[in-house]
Amino acid sequence: MVCVDKYMHKTYYMLIGLMVLLLPQAFILPIECSYENHLLENLEVFILGIGFINMLYKTANLNKDKINKFYLACGIFYIVMIARELSYGRVFYPIGIDKNGEQIFMNIHQIWYGSIVYPIIAVLVLIALFLMIQTYKYIKKEQIICSIPRYSIRLFIIMMILSQIVFEKNLIKFLADYGQLLEECTEILAYCSLVCFTYDISFKKK
Repeated sequence: MVCVDKYMHKTYYMLIGLMVLLLPQAFILPIECSYENHLLENLEVFILGIGFINMLYKTANLNKDKINKFYLACGIFYIVMIARELSYGRVFYPIGIDKNGEQIFMNIHQIWYGSIVYPIIAVLVLIALFLMIQTYKYIKKEQIICSIPRYSIRLFIIMMILSQIVFEKNLIKFLADYGQLLEECTEILAYCSLVCFTYDISFKKK
């Protein structure tokens, strides 16, 4: 059984504090900080890495093997997201700099392993989904309650919408000059919310 946890975890207060500190930086930091393979992008990889390590810790220290599959699945999703933020390795193959001073990287299909990237990602996603389904069947059979933290998942959704739709497409015209920085800052907040979400999810018997 899956239910929404209305309890306001300490991590949510941390997220609010981080939001208050981080969003104003979009109006202060130089635009170069938002470029690919620069400060904000690398910070996103670091945050997702924390989420991955946390999932490994939970997988190794939880006694219930069936529920371990859930955290293992989350760990796989973190790996996929880290790979995406690193442009599937393209950031390690710079080929020049454009007129704005931003690095240009090789096309993924020009890299020696490029042809297998998307098949591997597809396999990883399918494995993760399979593990999630196995966990769901187990908790349903054993009448285990999965409590999903409401506030962190809400913040994750809101920040992803702001990052990937509103600021990436410059839908708010008067903020267009800061769009790229706002996109990266809200994406950082989204990833922090996701880490808190997967950290605070709990399982318990009815």
